[in-house]
Amino acid sequence: MAAATSDRPVDSRPDSAFLDAMAALAGGVCVVTALTAKGRPVGFTSTAVMSLSREPQLLAIGVGRRGRTLPTLLGGRTFALNILHAGGEHISRRFADSSADRFAEVEWSAEERGGLPLLLAHSSYAVLCRIARDLPAGDHQLIVAAVEGVVTGTGGPTALVHHDRRYHALGAA
Repeated sequence: MAAATSDRPVDSRPDSAFLDAMAALAGGVCVVTALTAKGRPVGFTSTAVMSLSREPQLLAIGVGRRGRTLPTLLGGRTFALNILHAGGEHISRRFADSSADRFAEVEWSAEERGGLPLLLAHSSYAVLCRIARDLPAGDHQLIVAAVEGVVTGTGGPTALVHHDRRYHALGAA
């Protein structure tokens, strides 16, 4: 059997080719939120999220090692994964902006058991998590978390996805 060939040129910049390939992979848009040791809410936008196991219920997220939130996650060992609904693009952009006061003028509430910041007005669901394991993974840290609860947001069955470097709304808006 002959190997498949392509008439497309090979990109001489491997980093660019990798980023282009990953941009072709659609990802659900989430905001990971946590509390600092002093009780201040922190968070960041992520598409590096995956369902990992049904029994026990586990999920995984990738967190950049240079990000300001990683020490808080590893120190507190808990976080909320806010799965943004179709109308959440402005929230995603806000929590992706490293210069912004991310929680300023954003509607959020404290989860009743541990006070985790929840973005229910902007999310279909918030998944409450406890870190079970973390592993170095290149310039990121891979965090495996046990699901401790799920809170329903206001978004209903809609989703915000990121594909080809753009946001897209899925479901009934």
